[in-house]
Amino acid sequence: MPSATQSQKPNSAGKLFEFQSQLPKLPVPALGETLPKYLSTVEPLLSKEEFARTKKIVEEFGQSAQAQELQRRLEARAAEPGRANWLEEWWNDLSYMGYRDPVTPYVSYFYTYKDDKLRRKPTQRAAAIVRAAWAFRAQVASGELAPEMARTTPLCSHSYNYMFNATRIPKKPSDYEATYDLGANQHITVARNNQFFTLELVHDGQLLSAAEIESQLDRIVERADSSAAVPVGVLTSDNRDMWADNYQLLAQASPQNAQTLEKLQSSAFLLCLDNTKPVTREECHRTYWHGDGANR
Repeated sequence: MPSATQSQKPNSAGKLFEFQSQLPKLPVPALGETLPKYLSTVEPLLSKEEFARTKKIVEEFGQSAQAQELQRRLEARAAEPGRANWLEEWWNDLSYMGYRDPVTPYVSYFYTYKDDKLRRKPTQRAAAIVRAAWAFRAQVASGELAPEMARTTPLCSHSYNYMFNATRIPKKPSDYEATYDLGANQHITVARNNQFFTLELVHDGQLLSAAEIESQLDRIVERADSSAAVPVGVLTSDNRDMWADNYQLLAQASPQNAQTLEKLQSSAFLLCLDNTKPVTREECHRTYWHGDGANR
C-alpha cells in the first residue's frame, strides 16, 4: 500500500524524471523550412489570386533583414540556459490559457473504462477508482512511476507535475495554472446534484479503505439528493472572460467563498457523481464529456 504522506511536488530525482536531462531540446526550424510550410498551410484557404499575393509577400519577407533578426532571436531564446522548449510558453498561452472559448467542450476530452461487472453500485465503483487513482498519484509523487516510452525512446514527464493538485484559474486576458502541495492537500472534491463536497482521504496518517471511501460517498449522495442548490458549477463552462469576472465576484463576495474556492482548487482531483442513466453510446459520451454542465 502506498504511503499516505507525499512530497510537495513529484520527486524530480526519481525514475519518472531520470531521462529529462537527456531529452533533446525542441529545435528551431530554419527559415527555409518555416516559410514553405506556412505557404503550404494557407494555400487551401486562399484563392489563386490571394495565394499569389501571399507568396510574393512571404518571399520578400524571407530576404529581409527583419526575417533574419527574428530568426536570430528565436535561436537565441532556444539556446537560453535551462530552457528546454522555446515554444512552450507561447503555445500554452495561445492554444490554451489565452483561448477564450469555454474549456468544455472546446479544449477538454474524455475517455471511459470498460464496464465493471463486479462493482454494480456507483459509489462502490467510484471508491475503487479513487483508490486506484490515489495509488497512481503516490507513484507520481515519489517518482517511482516509470516514464512513458515510444519503444525505447523516453518521453517528457513534465506534464506529470500538473496531473494532481493542480488547477486552471480564470483570468483576463489569459488564465494561469496553480499547483498545490501534494502532502498538505490530501483531499478530493466530489460533485453531486450541483453541490460540491471535499473528502479527506487520509485519517491519522492512514489512507481510507475502499469500503470507508464508499461509505463517505454514500453520505454525500444522501445529503446532496435531499436538498437543492444553485448550480454554480455551470459558470465554469462559460466563456473564459465571463467566468473570470464571475470568479472574482464569487471570491470577493465573502471570505468563506474565497476559502471554499481555495479548498476546491487544491484538491487532488474532482470526482463527479452524476445521477443520470445514459443508455446509448452517444448519451454515455455526452455524459463523460460534459454532463449537464452544472455538476462539474
